[in-house]
Amino acid sequence: MKVLSIGNSFSASVCSCLPPMAAAEGRELAYANLFIGGCPLTRHAQNLAAAAADPSFKPYRLQVSGFPEDAGLRDWSDASANELLARGDWDVVTVQQASHESWDYANYQPAGHAVVEAVRKACPRAEVVIQQTWSYRADDDRLRPGGAWGFDRNGMYERLADAYARFAADEGIARRIPTGRAVQLTREREKAPFVPYETADLARYRWPDLPPQAGDVVGNLGWRRNWDAGTMEIGRDTIHLNKRGEYLQALVWFGFLFGADPCGVSWVSEHVGDADARFLRECARDALA
Repeated sequence: MKVLSIGNSFSASVCSCLPPMAAAEGRELAYANLFIGGCPLTRHAQNLAAAAADPSFKPYRLQVSGFPEDAGLRDWSDASANELLARGDWDVVTVQQASHESWDYANYQPAGHAVVEAVRKACPRAEVVIQQTWSYRADDDRLRPGGAWGFDRNGMYERLADAYARFAADEGIARRIPTGRAVQLTREREKAPFVPYETADLARYRWPDLPPQAGDVVGNLGWRRNWDAGTMEIGRDTIHLNKRGEYLQALVWFGFLFGADPCGVSWVSEHVGDADARFLRECARDALA
């Protein structure tokens, strides 16, 4: 199975657990991810057009796993989506919207159509699929009461789910990888869900203490050095999958790509306990169903 993602950091996280999971489960997978952080469909469309005019234009970093050495693909090399698509031997090509634009369909077109059309022209035998991304953790300032977006985490999910469904319908894309739905199911079923801290309270914490952040597969708080000030400060990531989330994402992708039941997966990430792995497998299974 050869899979190419024209994505961003929300597809980069696939590289964490999916390749070792596939290998452990006896599946042959070659995965390539074209990566620009926060890259929206608009920029992907612009990159495709620019590289068509200038083949030396290589704006992406490439993540690869499972390819033989003679395939000519090097991990973290500069890459062009046009070059990768020109290989023509992909079974699946995935596309997605940047998370910060995912909840408003006005951000999808006409760039989304241009990207899908370019993929279909270059790889007529490949299946084009959408990865449905996820909503941010509840401590994201844009989703808090009074936040800039005017809705909460659930409101973001409802909007992005509708937008991805509309994108799929407009482009005749039959299938979506329901990562966002799986994330939402974990939140609905968590026995002790994540409770947002007060942002103002972060100033009272001293290294290495952090606010409680269990109960979500998205987000991570951690200490980092402010080199200009010479001090330690808490860094907040409220949008990306954490280690639990990366395992969940791999389960969803594995089940989707290979038509397998995630509950039958025996491989477990070193960052996930057995009971939690069972919980995440069930959420992945039900999202796919």
